[in-house]
Amino acid sequence: MSAPDLDESLRVAIARQLHVPPGELTGDRDLGTLGLDDEEAAVGLLEAVEDLLDVRFPDDFLDGVETYGQLTSAVRIAIGA
Repeated sequence: MSAPDLDESLRVAIARQLHVPPGELTGDRDLGTLGLDDEEAAVGLLEAVEDLLDVRFPDDFLDGVETYGQLTSAVRIAIGA
């Protein structure tokens, strides 16, 4: 998957999981204010990204991730994209 395709696929999957319009997901947007504010939401988001990319991340993958930009960067690094 090319970088633009990956970015768009992540944006759509994350927006769907958080129930927000994709346009609200910008680099510095705090995920907590978009609904990623508890363990259940974090697990759901992680599972959605794993399913999208057909990968598995460690349970603590989202620890310290606060913004949409941090999340997409962490995913790119983890999958080597």
